[in-house]
Amino acid sequence: MEIKVVCNDRYWCYTLSSWVYEVKDIIESEFNEEVKVLEELCSECEDNQLYVNGDLILIGTPSEEGYLLEIIKKYLRSRS
Repeated sequence: MEIKVVCNDRYWCYTLSSWVYEVKDIIESEFNEEVKVLEELCSECEDNQLYVNGDLILIGTPSEEGYLLEIIKKYLRSRS
């Protein structure tokens, strides 16, 4: 599975990518799939975006990594 963080500045890319790495083991364990994390800077983007396997699942920034985990898990469960 591929999780891509698209941000309009390096700070948010670092923060969101760090959060994805923090929850990566949980996702891999629960869904039995290896996770690859990508970052992309996008100067034209108004807000941060999160993609899973090419699908946009979030625009904006959750308040903490726990919310990010729940957003990703909810999306993955809906695709099962």
